[in-house]
Amino acid sequence: MKTQIVTLVGLERITGSIGLALQSGDLGLTIVGHDRDRSLAAEAKKLGIVSQVTNNLATAASGADILIVNVSLSDLEQTLEIAGAEVREHTLVVDLSNMKGVGQKWADKYMVEGHYVGAKPVLAADTLTDGRMGIEASRADLFKNSVFCIMPSVKADPKAVETAVNLGRILGATPFFLDAYEYDSLTQGIEVVPGLVAAAMLRAMTKSTGWRDMLRFAGLGFAQSTASLDNPDLARLALNDKKASLRWLDAVLGELQEVRRWINESDEERFTFIVEELTIEREQWLHERRENNWIEDDSSNVSTAGIARQLMGFGFGRGDEQSKKGS
Repeated sequence: MKTQIVTLVGLERITGSIGLALQSGDLGLTIVGHDRDRSLAAEAKKLGIVSQVTNNLATAASGADILIVNVSLSDLEQTLEIAGAEVREHTLVVDLSNMKGVGQKWADKYMVEGHYVGAKPVLAADTLTDGRMGIEASRADLFKNSVFCIMPSVKADPKAVETAVNLGRILGATPFFLDAYEYDSLTQGIEVVPGLVAAAMLRAMTKSTGWRDMLRFAGLGFAQSTASLDNPDLARLALNDKKASLRWLDAVLGELQEVRRWINESDEERFTFIVEELTIEREQWLHERRENNWIEDDSSNVSTAGIARQLMGFGFGRGDEQSKKGS
């Protein structure tokens, strides 16, 4: 079965960049876009991210060979319910939403046909400071030197999973497999805590009598430290695992108490030493992310053309059966 149509559901920076990357690869694909906000779909077509737009989710799902879904958790269940009734036997559904365990559960419940694979790109170091998430920030090379986390359903055909791997490689990412619930557990701190801290900090600032005057001087640091509030799933992510959220909050509150003590005691030496240590830790993390060698993968010897042929010619499901009948 030849991949001909890739449909993007939920149009923003990640899916927009996927569209641009696939368009630039000269793969002969038709990229279709769908979003509840019709103006975003129109903008995606204007930017060359998609070649076609459909305002009907069922139509978008029924025509796709690969369906890439990136919607908020509040929309995910309904999206999978509608799409799951329409996807064909061979369709690969790649879900990029924020909670993998829940997504997999809903896919098992609603998908009559097709193959579900949860996925999440972990972007390279040089893209992390760009906090923009709108479709206007899409770029074809966004996934270069990044990691493509893959969490397939146990029901997914191995060839469908291979197609998801090759999709990630075409984007420029290194595949990395893990369990959906393990992913949710590991990302609880790095996804939820920044948003909760940002919420507390912004609330404290806005309650200040000089807040409006402070706004005039707020710069890049303040913008970046509050950018995690743009996550529409923050509340649901925090409540999904209340014990983990409370444990992380308690840990952060404990560290803030330590910071308060250093300031109260004018312990500049201790304070400076800790900040310098943490700066080194942060730089080491960014260095390792730039090197991108923390995953063992032999994909460097695989040609992009070969990967593209595998993606374009995945053979499973109804299309494979039809090809056998026609031979």
